[in-house]
Amino acid sequence: MVWVGSAVGCVLYQTLPHIPWLEKESGVFWGGFVAYLLIHFLLYKPLLSHVLAHELTHALAAVLMGGKVSSIEASDKGGSTVINKSHVLISLAPYVFPFYTAVTILFYLVAAQPHKIYFLALIGFTYAFHIALTIYSLSHHQPDLQDGGVIFSLIFILTGNMIVFLLLICLIWPSVLPWSLAFLQTSQWVFSLGLSFAAWAKPYLVRLGGRTS
Repeated sequence: MVWVGSAVGCVLYQTLPHIPWLEKESGVFWGGFVAYLLIHFLLYKPLLSHVLAHELTHALAAVLMGGKVSSIEASDKGGSTVINKSHVLISLAPYVFPFYTAVTILFYLVAAQPHKIYFLALIGFTYAFHIALTIYSLSHHQPDLQDGGVIFSLIFILTGNMIVFLLLICLIWPSVLPWSLAFLQTSQWVFSLGLSFAAWAKPYLVRLGGRTS
């Protein structure tokens, strides 16, 4: 996960300076993003909506992995989803998958061109909702992180959110980073970082092999 996350981070580092920050689409997206942050920090945190999305994502991940959902409970103090199987991907899915953003994107894709701008603002709003409340929930005790271990889970969550942000860039600014180019650049960085790590590790492996023999 560190390997993949590093590759995605390199692609983001290359891409961010080329985003047309002053264009209308950028202003609308970041306007929605900032609007949610103002609500979050100055007014209130919509915890019930967050918990509901959290539990629904657990359920969706379980169904996609062949599991069955028995019940879903949600309140502003927490929630639970009863399923018949456990997996680290099911446990960590809500921390990576922006549920409301994904729903908004579906409407954005089918909306008429004049109306896309409104859904673009909502994408920014819901994405900020996901980021802010994911950080908020991680600052409290989360049993979900125990399935894969806390360190692995945090690395997985960080890497997953970086990938989601990269995909959002492909969606909102396709002229800056088309889907095919994002995949190509990420693959190239994965390969390049792998070669760099192999070159770094080779002397140590040679020494270890000599001592073992």
